[in-house]
Amino acid sequence: MVEPGTQCPNPIADSIAARLAVYLGPHTARTAVKTFSLKALGRGPDTLTAADVPRLADALRPVLRTFVGRAQAEVIVERIAKKSGS
Repeated sequence: MVEPGTQCPNPIADSIAARLAVYLGPHTARTAVKTFSLKALGRGPDTLTAADVPRLADALRPVLRTFVGRAQAEVIVERIAKKSGS
């Protein structure tokens, strides 16, 4: 999980970073959430809403493919997007 005291200031961003940290490590996970929030949504992770999660998950797909491979990246993206729908 993401190290205590180093989470993003938003529970949605925290949740995504925690899920990614298993595969990318906590620092890279937080950086990915921040970078791709800015790139895909035009704003930081502290402003994420549930409606933003599918777009963010899609934006994370290429970097996840690089780190964990195509099949595992698709599983991670699907899980992140599905969690936002609950």
